[in-house]
Formats: sequence, C-alpha cells, structure tokens
Amino acid sequence: MTGPPDLNVVLLRSPEHLDAAAELLRSVWRARTEAERLAVISTTTLRSLSHSGNYVAGAFDGADMVGCAVGWAGLGPSGPPDHLYVDITGVTSTRQGQGVGTAIRRHQRRWALDRGLRRMRWTFDPLVARNAYFNLCKIGATATSFEADFYGRLDDGTNTGQTTDRLTVDWDLTATATGRYAPIGPGAELIPIPADITALQRSDPARARRERLSVRDRFRSLLDRGYRIGGLSEHHDYVLHPPSWSRLR
Repeated sequence: MTGPPDLNVVLLRSPEHLDAAAELLRSVWRARTEAERLAVISTTTLRSLSHSGNYVAGAFDGADMVGCAVGWAGLGPSGPPDHLYVDITGVTSTRQGQGVGTAIRRHQRRWALDRGLRRMRWTFDPLVARNAYFNLCKIGATATSFEADFYGRLDDGTNTGQTTDRLTVDWDLTATATGRYAPIGPGAELIPIPADITALQRSDPARARRERLSVRDRFRSLLDRGYRIGGLSEHHDYVLHPPSWSRLR
C-alpha cells in the first residue's frame, strides 16, 4: 500500500496545525453554520487527544495540509488497548482519489504497530461507494457489523437531515494486504448502492433517503437471517454470504 511520494504524514502538535486540521475537516464535511462546525470537530478536542498521546495526524504537500485523521487506542474485551480506533478522516476535495487516504492509512498502521496494536477499526457510511471500495477492496479490511443510525442525529453539513447508518470494519495490521472483490458463491445476496450518494443527496434528496432506507432494510433482513458481509463485488454491490457459505469453502 503506497501513497504519493511528495506527501508527508506527521502527528500534529501545534495549535496552528490543530486549527488547520479542524478547518480541513469542516470544509470536507461542508459545515457552514457554527453548530455544524462544532458537530464535525472542535479544536479543543483535537488538542486534548494530541496532548494525551492519541492519534491526530496531518498529510502535507509541502506546507499545505491536504488530509488529516483522528483516532485513539481502543480497549479490548479484557481491558488493555488492542486496536487503533479511527474516528474521522478527511481529504481536501482537490486531492481526493490521489493516494492521500492511502498514505494516511499507512501512517496509522505504523503508529498502531509501534504501540503494540495489531488491529484498526472504524466506521463508514455504507452508501459512499468510493469509501466502500477503498476499505473493503483496496486495503482488504473486513466489514464486521451494520449499525443503524449509529450516531443518531448529526447536524454537521454532510449528514444534516440524513440518518447515520454505518458499517464497522476491522483491519488486521499483521496480515498481508490482499485487497480484492468479494466472491459470489451459491446463495449469496447482493445489496446495490448508488454510484454517487453525495451527488444524489444534492440532486434528489427524497430518492437518496429512499435508497438509504432500502439498504438499511436489506442489511437488517439478511444479517438477522445469519448472512455475513463478504465484501464488495466488482460492480460495487455488497455481497452477503449465507450461513452455509463456510461449509462451501
């Protein structure tokens, strides 16, 4: 997994860099009002996380910050931290699709392993196709659960007026990266998603809401029947495998 050679990803410490990271995230989330800006992130939260040794990093192209990410050490079932939980990652609109996210993920992986953390976890909107492809196909993370309205109401610009359904993903940092499309075996079910939910939210909000509820209903119905999330197909449909799949492998 590689990123652009001109990028430098570093931990953020100074108030100026933390302010810049907060502004970058608010811009990516299209936060306009003060309430929306605070709903995305506050500089004081970034300062506290950075000061306490957690993960607050920025990706720089020269002096320009073009991406940033925030996370912290997550506790395992028995108590001690066992994973890096990534809360939010953003890349400026002019640099999306140019490897910035890959560079940040690589830096996060190194940060976690240096601290004895062997896994990373985060959530993402299952209707954002580009994120689904990056997470499940490119870096080979595993979708472990579907969470309906995970955050509740979020008035942060991007999520204003939307429900906040999320997929939780788990990335084994010790495994060799094996990004791939999910196989479609006997009995598999597909859940299609829009090619660009963000554009659809702008052009036809009512249809975007219908699509979101349809995807939620399909995930809930199939998971309740014992299906497991296998990943993403080459046509960018979610692939869910039936309970019998393990006996077919």
